[in-house]
Amino acid sequence: MAQFNWMGEFQDPEKEKHFRDEQWPRIRHKMQFVYAVTAVIYLLAGFADFCELGVGPELNILLAGRALAAMAGFTAFYQLYLNKKDIVRHTATVCAYMSVVMGTEIIELILKAPITSTMTISATSFVVLICYLFFPPRLIAPLIGCLGGSVLYIAAMLFFTSLPFTSMSTTILSFCLANCCGIYFFIHMEKAKRREFSALTELRNLVEIDELTQVFSRRKVLEMGQFFFKSARRFHTPGSVLMVDIDHFKRFNDTFGHHTGDRILAGVASRCKHALREVDSFGRLGGEEFIVFLPQCTLRQALIAAERIRTTVCNTPFHTDQGELSVTISIGAAELHPDHTDLSCLIRDADMQLYRAKAKGRNRIIHAAA
Repeated sequence: MAQFNWMGEFQDPEKEKHFRDEQWPRIRHKMQFVYAVTAVIYLLAGFADFCELGVGPELNILLAGRALAAMAGFTAFYQLYLNKKDIVRHTATVCAYMSVVMGTEIIELILKAPITSTMTISATSFVVLICYLFFPPRLIAPLIGCLGGSVLYIAAMLFFTSLPFTSMSTTILSFCLANCCGIYFFIHMEKAKRREFSALTELRNLVEIDELTQVFSRRKVLEMGQFFFKSARRFHTPGSVLMVDIDHFKRFNDTFGHHTGDRILAGVASRCKHALREVDSFGRLGGEEFIVFLPQCTLRQALIAAERIRTTVCNTPFHTDQGELSVTISIGAAELHPDHTDLSCLIRDADMQLYRAKAKGRNRIIHAAA
């Protein structure tokens, strides 16, 4: 299946949502800039209208249109200032803003046509092109505003003005080029951004996710552990660590082969992960050893979680090419206390309890008070 749809977006809705969420801060600031600049320019253009039309009802109508467009731009700016990630609403806002802008451009065309004998390339076509280039994240918004506005602008020029055919044809051509180029560059730029996002996501996963077990890598889980430790110290909240080790894992590798050993590793990791809370951080330290950081968790609560992990792994055999294999794990538990000066001290404490669990016969949970 193709990775992108016709608008240059990911076919996978979840991946597309992830992309938009990550891009939102940059998109938000860019759109704020465009709204503010275009609103101010529209207000300042009123002076040029005064010079061309002079005082009269035509000027008043055009100034009212420019004031409405500027107000729409500042309203859209304020909406983005609130920083609400409502893509549907912002898409509708872009459509509404472009409709007001194009409506004002049409009014200007009709009012100024009697005093204009010829028309060069319309500045409105550049407005259309800018909209495609600066109003992400979805093509549908500029497509409705620009394409629809262009059609109405050309229709107004044909039916409400008496400009020469050569001037009209030049304007029509400029709008066609602006829309075609705008759509082409929009789709290709959005595809390029998404390809870059995919590459960076894949690279990040290689660093943060253990390829075999699909849980956090050693580097990532220890990084999360540092955050867990500092947060617990700063806010004086409880926290615990579990060290988990698969019993006799070398025997599985030697007896049944590394392929079976890998399947057991991945299976144990999956069961452990599903037995934990979303706020817990679980990752592979190396070999058959895993670590769990349990925020807001006393030792008593950590032991309950450890027993849940142990029974989840041990009570159901693993289905492998060699048949059903029973696997047990040993767990060492440690609770954060003032003597732990840094994260390594806390991990060392939990590792020591794991060593005691191994020494006492495996398939058990040991903590400092046991």
